[in-house]
Amino acid sequence: MEQPFMTKNKVLVSEQALASRIFNKGYFGSFKDGKLELSLYEALYLKEKKELKVTNIKGKALTTRNFIMSAEKAEKGFWIKYCVFRDMREAGYILKTAFKYGGDFRVYEKGHKPGDEHAAWIVYALGEHDELYMSAFSSINRIAHSVKKKVIIATVDDEDSVTYYETRWLKI
Repeated sequence: MEQPFMTKNKVLVSEQALASRIFNKGYFGSFKDGKLELSLYEALYLKEKKELKVTNIKGKALTTRNFIMSAEKAEKGFWIKYCVFRDMREAGYILKTAFKYGGDFRVYEKGHKPGDEHAAWIVYALGEHDELYMSAFSSINRIAHSVKKKVIIATVDDEDSVTYYETRWLKI
């Protein structure tokens, strides 16, 4: 049986029984060309839950530390975003990437399925020492409003604790 393996920016699961179990358990990943493609966030979350073992492309098992180091190389700010991903998944939300919206994640209301429903929020993850300029904040809100989503700014402190701020348009 082929183990799930990490490419530069995703983890691929070829074994159909495992892929189906993972997808059906919490809408993790998406199927493409007969394989389940997991984001690095989804794969690390499942790895931490002991539901997934991941190898590198050569078949060598990756420790959690090696996985995180590789993910940080692939995506700047991976750990901050992962802290948000993990916190929201633990609270029962389903998250998918939001690159086309310029955000980090699309978040679905509890009980809503990706594909059947639209995401309610776009989440932007920041470290507590990161800066968010007013022009970027304005752009974030404009994009979200145009696609009928609310904005959540998720701030991760030095202890990996997450605080959420929701923003909305106010018509006066």
